[in-house]
This record gives sequence, C-alpha cells and structure tokens, in this order.
Amino acid sequence: MKKLVLLLAVIIFGFTESFSQTDYLQFEVMSVTPKADKMDLFKKGMATHNKKFHAKDPYKVGVSYAVSGPNSGAYTWVMGPTTWAQMDSRPGKGEHDIDWEKNVVPYCESFREVSYWRVNNDVNYQPEGVTTLPKGRLRFNFVYPDQMDRFEAQMKKIMEVYKKYKYKNSFALVTRYGASSGANAVTINNYPNWGSMDSAPGSFIKNFEELHGVSSWAKFLAELNLCIDRSKTYDELSEDVPELGGGN
Repeated sequence: MKKLVLLLAVIIFGFTESFSQTDYLQFEVMSVTPKADKMDLFKKGMATHNKKFHAKDPYKVGVSYAVSGPNSGAYTWVMGPTTWAQMDSRPGKGEHDIDWEKNVVPYCESFREVSYWRVNNDVNYQPEGVTTLPKGRLRFNFVYPDQMDRFEAQMKKIMEVYKKYKYKNSFALVTRYGASSGANAVTINNYPNWGSMDSAPGSFIKNFEELHGVSSWAKFLAELNLCIDRSKTYDELSEDVPELGGGN
C-alpha cells in the first residue's frame, strides 16, 4: 500500500468554528486518482456529488490536489469535522452510494485507504485577519512508539513562534487515529499563495532562538531525533480545489 496521502483540507478555515460542539476535531480522509482520459467526467461527478450530499456540517467535504510528493496528481477528499457519534448518521446507503458508484467511481483509476485524523488542540495556530489559505505544505512524520507527547511538546515550541511573531501562514498538527504502518503525525502550513514560502529559513530559526533561548534550535533538532524517524519524513505540497468540494 502506498504511503499516507495528502490532506490539505484538514485545516481549511471555518472548520475550527465547529469545535465548540465537541472536544476534538476529527476528519475522514481518502485519496483518489482519476483516470487521465476521464478527468472532466471525474471533476463533474465529484463536484455534483459533494454539493448534493456533503454541503453542510458535519459531513461537509473539502477537496485538495497534490502538487508534489509521493502522491502527485491525486485528489484528497476530506469530510468533517465530525465525531464518531455523528458518523452513525453519515450519508451512505441508498441515493448517496448509488450516486457515488455511478458518477464518481467509473472515472477513478484508484482509491487509497480511508483514514481518520484529529487536530491537536494545543498546536493549531491560525493567523488573524486572513480569510483563505489555499496553498499547503504538509510534513509527514513517523513518531516512535510512546514518543507522541515528546513530539507534541516540540511542535508547541514551533507554534509559539508563529503566535509570538504573528506569522501570516498557519501551523497545525494532526495525528492519526488508530494504528498504522504509515505516518502518524502531520504538520500543516497553509499559505495565501506560493510566494509566501519564499521567506528565508534562517529568519524562523532566528525568531525561534529569540523566543526559546540561545542554542535552542539545536536542542529542538536533537529532541526530534529522539521521537521521530527522520529518515522517513517527507513533504508534500498541495492546493485547495474549492469547486470540487461541498461548498462554502
């Protein structure tokens, strides 16, 4: 089975508004590769299906496209935020499934595994005054057993820098629900445009050490080596495709 696929839409703006209804934000994620010669039919079927069956919370769907990385060219379908209790009433058998099987499935080359992801409540920075962040960079991490708390503590340090210096792009951590051989933690940066990624890496390190102290960056990297398998870490770039989703 291929590596865990892209999930840009997990931190689409507006999702956090539903947080007051539950103490966790969970999303169902699935990656789809359309047939190259059926792209128009795929897009039409996907858009129509999502707007008919997935236009409202808690079953609203967002769709993103993998620009780079192991799953380049695939589309990622993200539903939520939803709870397990709400999943009992999700669109399914009947008209929903008939529509999916008739108007989406025939135009797909492959479907990859369905997975469930939760936003870390303590590592979720969203810049004020920004209405849309359609471009994303996702870093897929393989956290060692019993080291998730240690990893989360390091990601909190990153978020604190974003908050202190009022960065214009977001930073969030999502973790996989359930056991898996794939990545189990993803950090997500969302940007208003690709040009926002041109800032020099050194500027972030400078801010990090101003906030956390001299040599704190080296200590941060040392801690990462203890809690994740950095030989497996990989990045993917993605962009939101709002016309294929369920709506605003």
